[in-house]
Amino acid sequence: MGKGNHSKSKYKNKGWLDTLKSIVICGVFGGVLGFFIGDFFNPWLKSDNIFIGLLKFYGLIILFVIGYIIHIIIHEAGHLIFGLLTDYTFVSFRIGSITIVKEDGKLKTKKFNIPGTAGQCLMMPPKIKDGEFPFVLYNLGGVIINLLVSALCISTIVLIKEMAFVLEVILLLAAFAGILAAVTNGIPMKIGGVPNDGHNIYSMLKDEDARRGFYVQLEVNGLQSLGIRMKELPLSKFVLNNNADVSQPLNTAMRLMEYSYHLDHLDIESAKTCLLSLTEHMDRIALLFVNEINCERLFLELVTDCDKSTIDRLYNKKLKKYIKASRFQMSKKRLMMAYEIYYTKDINKALQFYKEGKNLASNSPVKGDADMELMLLDWLKVKLL
Repeated sequence: MGKGNHSKSKYKNKGWLDTLKSIVICGVFGGVLGFFIGDFFNPWLKSDNIFIGLLKFYGLIILFVIGYIIHIIIHEAGHLIFGLLTDYTFVSFRIGSITIVKEDGKLKTKKFNIPGTAGQCLMMPPKIKDGEFPFVLYNLGGVIINLLVSALCISTIVLIKEMAFVLEVILLLAAFAGILAAVTNGIPMKIGGVPNDGHNIYSMLKDEDARRGFYVQLEVNGLQSLGIRMKELPLSKFVLNNNADVSQPLNTAMRLMEYSYHLDHLDIESAKTCLLSLTEHMDRIALLFVNEINCERLFLELVTDCDKSTIDRLYNKKLKKYIKASRFQMSKKRLMMAYEIYYTKDINKALQFYKEGKNLASNSPVKGDADMELMLLDWLKVKLL
């Protein structure tokens, strides 16, 4: 018992250290930014009118935020470029909820979102050769392009002497937004429990399980995008080693893929056992995964025991907010359909979620997953008859 508490305390402390690390890095970056370019912005900010001065100050903040958003797109494009250079193949490119996928040899636009993520570039990794595959450049691609664009912005300011001051301001803010994006993605750390690119590289360089987990995630996502279902893949692909730490994000994702395999087979008991193996580590698992795990725990509780107290405990304000934010995910329509069937017993609302889930299928960027969700929606609909 004492050992378990010590372990939990250790991981909680590590979580606080990760958070502190990101705060310190951003704080240092802000301090350096202010020190070096404070004088540069003084002519812009100086005004006898306080209102105008504040307006200009907040204008700088807005420009910086816009620059950072643009660098998110640039960052994901960097993954795409360096992925292609190292024999990865394009699967999808997402900014916000807008997702570009390759389907039937053509680029198509779909809608999909993952709360807590601004964008994502997913690619199919090349075949493993001699137990190895390229992962450093693919992960570093975003950071490299962020830095190159920032260097280009600064070089433009230095080389063009007669540039308008407003344009200099925009370019300088864009440069620092890119440097911030590179720093927060390149220095190994976890943000909200989710590892950044630098942390992924660090983990994979020292841990074979992490390399396998990263590869399998990309490979399975690529296969599902082609229409292959989880149940069509061998279970051995997802099974972790006995001593694997399931709280590590790459391993958590593997266990959730194993869960999807059982769910696709409608093996509810095995799916439940799979989730149960994660629940005792919830205080160490990244929030993004915690929300997904709780959604599936709620679903399984609804379709099995349907215990009111358990459902009320799981379906709290935080989870409701997460489900609402995941409006383009078929799995959430399936969950809410089950909630209306088994908990509220509102058939009309259940059918409404059924229709909404069906409508999302054609817009899903992951065809194999969409086919599984369609099967589950139809499985639930049978319960209404």
